[in-house]
Amino acid sequence: MWQLGVLIPLLGAGALRVTQEPGELQVTAGDTVALECRVALEVAEGAALLRMEWLRDRGLGVLCATRLNFSIPLSLSPCPRRAPGAQLAWHPPRATLSLPQVQRNDSGRYLCRVTLEIPRHDTATGNGTELRVTPAALGGHRTGAVHPDSAIYLNVGSTWARGPAKPPPPAPEISPYQREPRRARGPSPPPRP
Repeated sequence: MWQLGVLIPLLGAGALRVTQEPGELQVTAGDTVALECRVALEVAEGAALLRMEWLRDRGLGVLCATRLNFSIPLSLSPCPRRAPGAQLAWHPPRATLSLPQVQRNDSGRYLCRVTLEIPRHDTATGNGTELRVTPAALGGHRTGAVHPDSAIYLNVGSTWARGPAKPPPPAPEISPYQREPRRARGPSPPPRP
């Protein structure tokens, strides 16, 4: 019975917590984005071996995964081909997933899932970060919750408001005796008597 009393606390939940901030991030297409999650352990951190995975909703599965020691930093490391150009960094207790030159199709909810493999098994998933990528024409960087009616609109005039288009400049004239083009200059001067 004593052995069971020792075993139950070792298997208990709560040894691992994962949080993500901010809950929503709005950026412009072409930006590089850094998504972060924080890992908290209630066990001896030096001996903890973790498996970290970044997932994206819409059935895309695991974008990036790695095994790491909780107390040893990991500089930027490339992710597999599911997330081309993406990199993962670990600076205890914070992990960062970097996504270069995001586009509109990168919008979605990103989740950080951590599995504690040693000294005991536990899994926790962050609350997620909703990434919203706006077209470059809509304007600057915005973070946090943004109301859909607060988009920036550009004042672009139509061609009819600017008047008729100007004709293109004359094409350069190339002499068979010259290697470089020469511009037409009008009528030649009259010959000298």
